[in-house]
Amino acid sequence: LLSLADGEAGPCAVVEAMTRRHLADVRAKIADLRRLEATLDDLARRCATESDPRCPMIEALLDDQASLNVGA
Repeated sequence: LLSLADGEAGPCAVVEAMTRRHLADVRAKIADLRRLEATLDDLARRCATESDPRCPMIEALLDDQASLNVGA
């Protein structure tokens, strides 16, 4: 946006469109972070209550790694 201030900024609609695209990106990142927060909270809670010697966090990471390697 600041680069538009150096010259002719053009219509405000151009700036608004750029701002709305950026806002959509920020909102998507926030949603991703909220999902990550919920997942980590769940795993931490399970680690605190599980009596199984296998750590739920490690098991989840291994499951994710295995699912990534399936398509490779």
